[in-house]
Amino acid sequence: MNLFPALVRLRQYAPPALVLASALIAVAFYLPALHYPFISDDSGYVTENFKLAGLRLTELWRLFTEPYNDFSEFLPLRDFSYWIDLALFGLTSSAFRMHSVLLYLLCLPLVYGTTLGVWRYFRPADAASAPWAAAAVTVLFALHPAHTEAVVWIAGRKDVLSGMFSLLALWLAVMAKREQGLSAPYAIATLAALLAAMLSKATAVAVAPVIAILWVIFWRDIPPPDRRRAQLLWPLASLLLAASIAVIFATIITTKIPLYFGIEAITRSLAVLGWLARLAVSPESRHFLYPVFEDPYLPAMVALGVAVMASAAAGMLLILRRRSLEGFALVVFVLVCAPSLQLIPYAPPSLASDRFVFLAVWPAVLLLVVLLWRLQPIPRAAILLVIALAWGFQAAERTRDWRSFEVLMDTDFRAFPGYSMPAMYKTDIQLSKGMFREAGETANSITIPEVKSTMVKLVNAHQAVTDSPAIGNPHNAMSILLEFDRDLQQMPLQAQWNTPVGIIWRINRKYLRVEWQNLVKRFPHDVLVRYNAGLSLFAIQDNEGAVIHLLAASGSEQLPESLRGETFKTLGLALMKSKRAAEAEVPLRKALEQSPPDLSAYCVLAELYKQSNRLEEATRAEAGCRSLAPNGGAAL
Repeated sequence: MNLFPALVRLRQYAPPALVLASALIAVAFYLPALHYPFISDDSGYVTENFKLAGLRLTELWRLFTEPYNDFSEFLPLRDFSYWIDLALFGLTSSAFRMHSVLLYLLCLPLVYGTTLGVWRYFRPADAASAPWAAAAVTVLFALHPAHTEAVVWIAGRKDVLSGMFSLLALWLAVMAKREQGLSAPYAIATLAALLAAMLSKATAVAVAPVIAILWVIFWRDIPPPDRRRAQLLWPLASLLLAASIAVIFATIITTKIPLYFGIEAITRSLAVLGWLARLAVSPESRHFLYPVFEDPYLPAMVALGVAVMASAAAGMLLILRRRSLEGFALVVFVLVCAPSLQLIPYAPPSLASDRFVFLAVWPAVLLLVVLLWRLQPIPRAAILLVIALAWGFQAAERTRDWRSFEVLMDTDFRAFPGYSMPAMYKTDIQLSKGMFREAGETANSITIPEVKSTMVKLVNAHQAVTDSPAIGNPHNAMSILLEFDRDLQQMPLQAQWNTPVGIIWRINRKYLRVEWQNLVKRFPHDVLVRYNAGLSLFAIQDNEGAVIHLLAASGSEQLPESLRGETFKTLGLALMKSKRAAEAEVPLRKALEQSPPDLSAYCVLAELYKQSNRLEEATRAEAGCRSLAPNGGAAL
């Protein structure tokens, strides 16, 4: 006789049980990765972050005053989470990964609670099925393969931490609804969680307009006689908070990418949006780097981006007229993706990444479940099961790719042959193993001609430097390095809109610096090696390295007389740009005393004297610059 109440209770517990089961399955996916080594950017954030490791408990407040990582990212809560791991467990990769897994598990009840709340609000007639719908969304979120990168990669901690706080803010925003407006305690807690999300990752500023829209919808739902405009101060406060944090981030960021206003800037944003939509719903294999401009299906991705943008615009109009969970999900997806669309360009190694959709997976899955809810229960459950199995399989497969950076790049290189980013990293790995022929083949596979040419020259330069001791002289290696240097003097035009290409150029400049250092180690007393290394490093703005080699060259009696003037002039310039202006005057004057003199040194001296407020001497130097070296200003 008590069977029916027992079945009712069992039915009530079934949705949370599904969520718990999916959480356990997700943990099972990630457990094998616990003992994988630190990879790639983990060094700048953790293993070589001596500044953070040396921070004492009484100095933790400093995290909120300046960046504490090698990438100048001002993310105090993310860096605080790293500090906790370092303080408790040292450089134990399994502890860092377990921390991320626990943060990810905290996301799941927040996904469930937020989905439950918005489902009941937007679909009051179907409120009875809200727990099952929320469970379906949470299960798909838990098993989604795009989350593997953020959870398994220790450098992805900011995505998990920010995602957790963002979901907390969204849940609190939903819970703040009252018949006559918003609950002040819940609204304040929402803003606090939003602040924590933004201090974990800057892109969480996009959550603020989502909260503002939700609260405005709640406000419009109040009967007109009972509406109070003062309640609109809460959505305004969320926007002002996000704007304030965005201004702080903008003032701290040191890396500035020039704006580009060509049609490719629009194409880039739409293609990235198309890629992010694809990554949010596709069961395909996952990768670390994705081609965008090098993708043969670029027009299709642009078209998908246009469709998503248009759908979100239609969804916004729809939710302003009536309750629409579909419209709300579309708007939320585009808003949380917006910071990753390169509207203001920045320089990631990939224009589209799995970690970019960590939070965006929620509205994408919500929309998918809402659409499937129109079907009968059996076909709906069958489709959801197929999607969950496909995503779960990909998540399990993807975890294994994080065994090492080499495996990651090899997977990407095989998936996207000719794509320059994995080819560049793979070339570096092959060169480190002395696999010159294989590295040459990898470099020659790149589809962008300028990148291909530069990478081939890098391979040739590395091999020439390596073989130079056996040859007995550095001349061939120097010639190839100088040719490599000339290639790096000017970035290709495509780098203006395809920012990963710019990253390749910057990385190759580091490689050039390393090759010159290696050649100097092999021939430390060859003055021409020192001279060319100094000029080359100065050209790529490694002024400290240039000073070291130019000092050695200028102090050698073996340096040809014809090169001495330029050597002293460039040494003076390098000293000035190294903020050692007080030492620059002597070599600049020596540049004018050589035979032949480097008369452009007059122009450099004029600038030096201006900086030190020696105006009379600056006037004389400027006169020499105008009369004797009219084109010498180019030296500056």
